[in-house]
Amino acid sequence: MESKPKRSVSTQSAQSERAGDGKQLGTMKAGYLYVLVHPSDPNLYKIGVTILRPEKRVDQHNRHHEKHAGQIVKETGQKWELNTYIAVPDPYWAEKAFWGATHFSVIPYLGGIEVQRMKWQLVQKGLEAAKKAGLRPPERPLPDHVYAYTAWMNKRLAGRGITLVGHVRSKFGKSDFQCSNGHEWRTVPNRVAEGEGCPQCGIGEKDPVEIAQAIRPAFLCLLIHPDKPGVIRIELAYSDPRRCSEENVVDGWELHRYRYCEEPVLAEALIWELLGYPRPNSREPISMELSRAEQAFRELIGRMQHEIAQVEKSKETGPTSRLSQDDKCALGRMQLKSGLPRERR
Repeated sequence: MESKPKRSVSTQSAQSERAGDGKQLGTMKAGYLYVLVHPSDPNLYKIGVTILRPEKRVDQHNRHHEKHAGQIVKETGQKWELNTYIAVPDPYWAEKAFWGATHFSVIPYLGGIEVQRMKWQLVQKGLEAAKKAGLRPPERPLPDHVYAYTAWMNKRLAGRGITLVGHVRSKFGKSDFQCSNGHEWRTVPNRVAEGEGCPQCGIGEKDPVEIAQAIRPAFLCLLIHPDKPGVIRIELAYSDPRRCSEENVVDGWELHRYRYCEEPVLAEALIWELLGYPRPNSREPISMELSRAEQAFRELIGRMQHEIAQVEKSKETGPTSRLSQDDKCALGRMQLKSGLPRERR
């Protein structure tokens, strides 16, 4: 039988003082990565992390029979034993490094069950990787569009009993959700945005028409006149962009470009900033090269996402007193409730 040395807990006190016992390192709690072995099978290991003393965690595994490790104790009548442990500054990062050093890391169906049959040499390989892992590198800042998509999703979840877990990175990718009954699932965000509810209990299901009415999106329109080169108009339509043309057909104005926007007040404020022109009080025509207006419309979505991202970031960082001046300006624009004329009725 292959020999697997079992380290004594008493030999690790110095190492524990350096990084264990839940000592706070910045915003990360240090702790331990531990290895348990089961007497019924010398190649059966349980790998785990904890900010508690490893001995206490072993006792919990042996008592909690509803968990996978505890079920083995219940079925065999034998308890897990602490084989070894290492103190680590970032337990979950160390755990990821451990499994990354083994072939088990490519198995998609582990499901969080960290009990595996493996050779002691493989355990040692994982331990060496965990020791070298250190602290995880700083996360890259999320791009503006992720914050904008997250705000888009949360607006559609209001009052539905569904909570978005994390961020939306793509409207047609996958995101996590939880309903007020505690059910969790992963699905395409756009499906939930269009009214799909919890797949288990149905809570949060809503008519897409009702969602659209609550959001009241608009279309920012760029109008041109065939007989007036170098002159443009900016209009808002709250139903269909073609309505801008229909309302102005008598005067000969035609729809040239439009942008869908769910924050019409912000969109109109930004388009005039991009145009570098003060907003006319009654949206009367202005003299401007068409190419300049077209460029402003091309940049509008990116600018809107940036402004929305600043506001969403402020919700994560705390009071507005901590915001930069640019962030405060963005927040002020997003909080505008009046002052800009509405669509002509």
